[in-house]
Amino acid sequence: MGKVALFAVKITGKLVKKGLIQEEDALLYSYGIENGIWLAASIFTAVVIGIMTGRLGVVMVFLLFYSMLRSYSGGLHCRSRFVCYVCSTAVLFVPVYSYRLVIDIMPGTLRIFLGLAALSAVLVLSPVESRNKKLDNVEKRYYKRMSYCIVCIQACFLVLLYCMEVYRYFCAGYTAIIFVALFMVLGEIAAKCYT
Repeated sequence: MGKVALFAVKITGKLVKKGLIQEEDALLYSYGIENGIWLAASIFTAVVIGIMTGRLGVVMVFLLFYSMLRSYSGGLHCRSRFVCYVCSTAVLFVPVYSYRLVIDIMPGTLRIFLGLAALSAVLVLSPVESRNKKLDNVEKRYYKRMSYCIVCIQACFLVLLYCMEVYRYFCAGYTAIIFVALFMVLGEIAAKCYT
């Protein structure tokens, strides 16, 4: 058990002692507190990276596109929350430093092809289960429907941003969808390897 998990257990223990929560709900609260701490740390880190690089808007657009779609589409997940935090932090540098590659260097046809391939992967594979989160048929239909809606809305926004020549935010949303699709494909491969 990591330090964050131990801290969450201590907080939960104090809440139980004070009678604010029932002892049988302690595990659920502990899980929620731990997730809340990691989420707060991730958002704080994203804001710091955005401010340090002078691209706060780009990082926030990437995070918005990525987190909305990823939460419904699924895909590869790290085994520990700390590794997830480190990988998520590293991924935040992609939209900050990929602008020149995506907009200036990459040919338009390749950009369109990769974008359509990523959108297709999301539409075909969604939702991708992980070993940690199995879904029943009702959940699968719900997650599929939500990921369809989200990726369609995001694709429309990307077209709008591109037409308005807001290329930095276009690049942020574009790379977010590419990463979601990549993690979905890797999640499918991992699921096949572990079964």
